[in-house]
Amino acid sequence: MQDNFEERGVETTSVEDLFLGLQESYAEAQTRAQEESRSFAKTEFFRFDKLGTYRIRILPIAPDVQEGAVGRRGYEYPVRQLLMELQRPNSGDKPQNTYVTVCRATDAGHTLDLIDTYRLLAVEAAKVSGDEKLAEKIGGGSFGGGLKFNYGHAMYIIDLKERTKGIQLLTLSHSQFKELDERKFKLWEKKIAKNPQHPCPISSVYNAYPVEVEKRKNGGKTEYYISIDNESDPETLTREEMTMLVNAPRIPEVVCRYTRYHYEATLEFLTQCDVRYGLQVMQSEEMTAAIETFRAEIPKEDTSSFSFDKRSKEARENADSNALTIESLCSRFEELKAQGLGDRTEEGQELRAAIRSFIEQEKLPVRVTRSTTNDELLDMIEDALGDRAGNEEVPAEEPQTTTEQDEEAPLRRRR
Repeated sequence: MQDNFEERGVETTSVEDLFLGLQESYAEAQTRAQEESRSFAKTEFFRFDKLGTYRIRILPIAPDVQEGAVGRRGYEYPVRQLLMELQRPNSGDKPQNTYVTVCRATDAGHTLDLIDTYRLLAVEAAKVSGDEKLAEKIGGGSFGGGLKFNYGHAMYIIDLKERTKGIQLLTLSHSQFKELDERKFKLWEKKIAKNPQHPCPISSVYNAYPVEVEKRKNGGKTEYYISIDNESDPETLTREEMTMLVNAPRIPEVVCRYTRYHYEATLEFLTQCDVRYGLQVMQSEEMTAAIETFRAEIPKEDTSSFSFDKRSKEARENADSNALTIESLCSRFEELKAQGLGDRTEEGQELRAAIRSFIEQEKLPVRVTRSTTNDELLDMIEDALGDRAGNEEVPAEEPQTTTEQDEEAPLRRRR
């Protein structure tokens, strides 16, 4: 039982002083309100879904409203993510897969990442067994069947053609970001030659120019051409837009979100990796210790959980916004083609495996034969998706709510 205040014999502090010392200031109340607004704000994701030219306004990183805090400068945050493919149990002769995107756990504040830990142990185990090719595969990128995180850059933008939609989150691949950064510096050098104090020409508050991203066809290949429209007037941010940006969730809170749901999905994914690679890393002392350490770091109040049941509430809430799509398959095909890597290379074969998984996932009437190229398979998939969009009903086992990506899927056409 709490002691009576007067019985403690406190002579130097009055009960009035106790209350007065805990009064909330205006600045503190404003900060708390902004934090609560960010907690309940929904993040909209922006994607280049159709052919054509997109005009976007890149936004600067919002300042930290806490007094004395020094925030990140610039307009982007690096993000490391991995799309995990998990085979659903008891799916019969035709395996059905579930996809979950997970960020690197150390970027979310954890002391270790289970996928990184497993990757190092699995590479060493493969080398010990004399399988150098498997070791190289595991240590490589996800498109090659490996466990290395993909590297991208996340930023807030405004779609200038639909400005009323407000702030949206865009993630560029590293190559796309480097192209944008290169054009930014070329323009910036011209500006600072006349004005040494000229701010960033694509993300400053008052002097940023529109960025144009053209998604176009070049024969059978889709290309992205990025440019800065410095012939137009700068797109000045309004006071309302700056307020929205300050109140929006911070980018790391969106892209570096790691919950018990992701932890449980990762354990299932790595267990399946053990089977696929023919290893027993999950039973090793090092991996067991890492799992126990990680489990202790998950907040007890986090009651989310991973389930293969697509209709479960948590599965819908944690639905992956970057799940395997025809767009991602086409983008990967174009990247390999640009690098001169054909269907018979290891990368081409891994893409073929992803195409086969997508066909099985969507239950498409597309047959994979030895003589059919990856390019031809992608065309056949698009035709099948187009036919389904006009004729097929949603299967009963699918969730009733759809993500933005699901709603836009029929629009993603290579031809």
